[in-house]
Amino acid sequence: MKGESPAIQASILRRLLIPFVLSIIFGSFIFYGNEAYQIMGLAALQNTIVIFGYALGIAEFLVLAVLVQRIVQLIILDRLIAKALGAPVPRLLSQMSSVIIYTLAIAAIVGVVFKKDLTVVMATFGGASIVIGLALQGMIRDLFAGLTINLDRSINIGDFICINRSQNIEGEVKEISWRTTQIIDSKGNLIIVPNNQMSSSVVTNYSAPVPYFETEIVLTLDVSIPVERVLHILTVAASEAMPLFSPANAPPPAVRVRAITLQGVEYQIIFFPTFKTRTRSKNFVQQQVLRHLHYAGLMPAREKCDQFDVGNCQDNDQQARLHLAYLLGSTPLFQDLQEPELLLLADVANKQQWSAETIVVSGGDMANFMMLVVEGLLVSEEWRKKMGKTSSSDSILGPGCLVNSVAMLAGGNCPATIRAKTDVLLYEIDYAGIEKLFLQKPELAYSLSRRVAEQMIKALAQDGMSQFQNCPITDSEAMTAIILKNLRRTYAHLKLV
Repeated sequence: MKGESPAIQASILRRLLIPFVLSIIFGSFIFYGNEAYQIMGLAALQNTIVIFGYALGIAEFLVLAVLVQRIVQLIILDRLIAKALGAPVPRLLSQMSSVIIYTLAIAAIVGVVFKKDLTVVMATFGGASIVIGLALQGMIRDLFAGLTINLDRSINIGDFICINRSQNIEGEVKEISWRTTQIIDSKGNLIIVPNNQMSSSVVTNYSAPVPYFETEIVLTLDVSIPVERVLHILTVAASEAMPLFSPANAPPPAVRVRAITLQGVEYQIIFFPTFKTRTRSKNFVQQQVLRHLHYAGLMPAREKCDQFDVGNCQDNDQQARLHLAYLLGSTPLFQDLQEPELLLLADVANKQQWSAETIVVSGGDMANFMMLVVEGLLVSEEWRKKMGKTSSSDSILGPGCLVNSVAMLAGGNCPATIRAKTDVLLYEIDYAGIEKLFLQKPELAYSLSRRVAEQMIKALAQDGMSQFQNCPITDSEAMTAIILKNLRRTYAHLKLV
């Protein structure tokens, strides 16, 4: 009973104690019956004594049968066999063990208490069983089919299966009894399938031999997009989504070129969810794919413009410039900027590409630039001292993240070591780029300072620093003034508002 709660142990002991005590009491009456009857003067009630003796004998064997059945159920099946199987014991085994134990108890009552020849009883029972078997042959087929299912162990309780019939049945195996198998489908309905139909159908077990299975999504993109770039973007997107639905031992996602059609190139995204999460997994993967394609400036293939209507086909460089300006305007820091300022930032941004596992920024270095992630994933290996202790945590930075912007404009150090988890495409904006923005509109210094202050206060609140009341770090205006003062010092040659 190691590892079980005291309440469970007490319940098991109570269930075993009652039949054990009753068996001792009835056995004592039987053992001391003759002397007790003489002392009580019951010689005149011989028939009553015989009946009472039969009753005691029957009660003793029945109580012993209950005791043995509970020992088998609670000790052998629920503990030893369940531990060996690594799953709950099917109800069929419990029912069969109970039938065998009570059958032996009845045979003992007939042979010992009533002193009857069991061969005559068995012959009589054999004739009757033929008649009963013919009447209940369907139930008997279900019984033996259930035994076969349990002996083969091809299906276990908790497995997700599909029964291939005229109308397929999918769901989780809830119970396997002596006659039926109970399945819970994806809508929560209880489906009861006779074991005979189970054994005569083709059954797909999605939980064996591994608890995941291959699923795919097909996406068509334009033929003008380099294949290597698409494979990288789609693989990163699926990798970011997989921890939401795949077990830890599942293979990584894969992307393949499926076909080349008139609409474009078909890409096959392969990933490995559990059966239970198969529907949600497609939703998660497709959301991440659309998100990564959006930040990469790509979209699924659509109807091509007329080859002679060149006025509707914009220049690729101009499209990339407009898209980068749009991405910058989608970040919390630059959301107040208008299109001309965003286009200016897009012009001064420096395109950078980093290979996987490369250190992009070292924690503690001076923050001289900010980075907008467009493709790929970064890992932020944070380090900072908080309340006298050093705490660390890692986070994933995907497309759309503006990294180091707060540290740069606040004049601080990089709060984390940034490493490329995959191949990464990003755009850097340094102090010179921000200077060109302030030259065009000096009043933007206050707007950016306010946005930086909001992000800093939000981050401090998440770190549990909000308990410091009456402190500038919790006051938005005070924090804005501090950051604006730092910007004025950095760009002393400009007249920042």
